[in-house]
Amino acid sequence: MVATPLQSMLQIDALSRDTRTLVESLLVLFALLGAFAVRRRKRAVTATTFLLLSGSALIDAGARFIPNEQVGQKVAVAAFVLFLFGLIRLVLEFVDAVSRRGKVHFSSIGKELLMLVLWFVVVMVVLYTDFGVQPLSILTTTTVFAAVLGFALQETLGNVFSGLSLSIGRPFDPGDWIRSGTHVGQVKGIAWRATTIVTRDGERLEVPNSVIAKDVLFNYTTGHVREEITVGISYGVPPNHVREVVLTLLRDVPGVLREPPPEVLVWSYGDFAIQYLIKYWIGDYGVQEHVRDRVASSLWYALRRHSIEIPFPTRTVHVRDAGRDEDERADAQFERELMSDLRQVDWLRGLSDDELRLLVPTVAVRQFGAGEMLVRAGEAGESMFIVRSGKAEVFGHTADGQVRHIAEIGPGVITGEMALMTGEPRNANVRALTDLEVIEMDREGLTRLFKEHPDAVASIGDIITARNRERLEKLASGDTLDGKGGPHRWLLNKMRELFDF
Repeated sequence: MVATPLQSMLQIDALSRDTRTLVESLLVLFALLGAFAVRRRKRAVTATTFLLLSGSALIDAGARFIPNEQVGQKVAVAAFVLFLFGLIRLVLEFVDAVSRRGKVHFSSIGKELLMLVLWFVVVMVVLYTDFGVQPLSILTTTTVFAAVLGFALQETLGNVFSGLSLSIGRPFDPGDWIRSGTHVGQVKGIAWRATTIVTRDGERLEVPNSVIAKDVLFNYTTGHVREEITVGISYGVPPNHVREVVLTLLRDVPGVLREPPPEVLVWSYGDFAIQYLIKYWIGDYGVQEHVRDRVASSLWYALRRHSIEIPFPTRTVHVRDAGRDEDERADAQFERELMSDLRQVDWLRGLSDDELRLLVPTVAVRQFGAGEMLVRAGEAGESMFIVRSGKAEVFGHTADGQVRHIAEIGPGVITGEMALMTGEPRNANVRALTDLEVIEMDREGLTRLFKEHPDAVASIGDIITARNRERLEKLASGDTLDGKGGPHRWLLNKMRELFDF
């Protein structure tokens, strides 16, 4: 038997028949090894490609053993066509792998369409050269067949052409978050029939291309996406105060963008609350639910900390006379707890019970969620905080903008006292590491204490000066003390000036 078309293509037709068989056997072996190597791996080159190559070489090698030489030649031609199919598939898969290197998702329609066109060209050429079939007659027959097939497969063909239009128009890229109808998910790829998306629940959805092409498509991968949440606030709280509280908390929520800026709008007046619409922007729609959870959680802490009520439809009956004694006992117990907490502060420890009672009406218990800011550097120091429970971090920024950890504080530790006593801006930041409960004390109580007990000023000044000696020495190195003669005297003068006693 003369050399087959495949042997001629491989340039081994000049070799002896046994040598040609050996070369084809080696080709079969290597192709099978390639198929075995990629059979369970997610690679661009698939096992099917190697099986086509090995199968074609095996058929071509076996054609020599067919007694009828004419039939053997036809089998060799079929093996040649099968080998070209595998070769085309191998080249396209390799080119596709190089073009999308580093990308996880891709559309396979372009590759598959080109593959079909090349396969069709190969079949037409082989039929014409080896079997004498005229291409025009084949096209006439296939046209009639295509018309019948197209009528029977209208929906499938609609999906195919919709997939082509999506690949060309590219309203979304693989990896984008989209919504089509009721389906929301991340695009994994576009195939002939459907687009694959994966929802937040990990569900893999095959959405027909025709459905996506006909429906309104929302693409959330635009750099920033607006989210919103509503909350009802009591009528007794001024809207500007609510707006200030909410905008402040949104600055510290991870995932919420500074630009475009968040908005807090008075949306409607309900039966029992003013409804506010809170709008904010996120950069990654994939974490939308987590950011929403952080916003809602921080909102609860911020509103509770500022004594802003979130009312709900209920009927409350207050029976004051019957519970007066119990309320008084509860108030007395709460006062004792506050006085005990205040005595944890070293410069308040020496005060008498009567002196501490002057402070109790002016303090408030506040709650902060993990990650929220208690104090910001540069702000006016109108109050100080005593930690009751939880942990917080004190940090600052270097000249080049780097964050510098200063200390970690816990129960019994006070922060913000120097700014409160001197009226200077705060010089460090304090952020809650865990859920935090603190006692907030403002100037009102200290003013009352100093006016009624001026002797307390000196002892308090001594302790605060000792605790902040390093900082005050830095202040004393320049003109910041206004020549008043040392850290202790400077602190007392600042306190007398600020508290007016």
